[in-house]
Amino acid sequence: MATPRVFIVRHGETEWSLNGRHTGTTELPLTANGEKRIRATGQALVGEDRLIVPSQLAHIYVSPRKRAQKTFELLNLGCRDKLPWQEQPQSGKEQHVRTDAKVQVTDDIREWDYGDYEGLTSAKIREQRNQSGEGPWDIWRDGCPGGEYVD
Repeated sequence: MATPRVFIVRHGETEWSLNGRHTGTTELPLTANGEKRIRATGQALVGEDRLIVPSQLAHIYVSPRKRAQKTFELLNLGCRDKLPWQEQPQSGKEQHVRTDAKVQVTDDIREWDYGDYEGLTSAKIREQRNQSGEGPWDIWRDGCPGGEYVD
C-alpha cells in the first residue's frame, strides 16, 4: 500500500495578494495572471506521471472562498462528480474523468479572518498599532481585532 500523502494548494493571485493586503473573508476573483499561473501549475503537477496523480486521490477539501474554488477548477483534476459549488456539471466541454475523489467544501481550511485588518497591508497594521500605542504586531500572538485569534 502506498504511503498516504497530503497536498496543499493555495489560491491563485488576486489584486490584494499582489499588493500585500490581507485577504480573509472578502471575496476577490483571481487575476488573469493568477488564472494563467494556476493552469500552468496544474499542467506541471497533475497527471498520471506527475506529483499529483488524480486516480490516486481519495478526498479533496476546498475552502468556501470563491478564489479557492476557482483555483481548484483550474487545476483540472477531472473529477467525476459535479463540484459542490456548481449548479450543474460544466457544460460545453467534454470533461475527461481522472478521479473519483469526493470534493468537500469545509470551513476547516478557510482563510484566516483578519477582522478589522481585512484589506490592510502589514505595514498599515503596524502603523495603526504604533499610533494607538499597541506595539509591534505578531498575528500569532496578537490575532486580529474583530477577527481571529490563535487559541
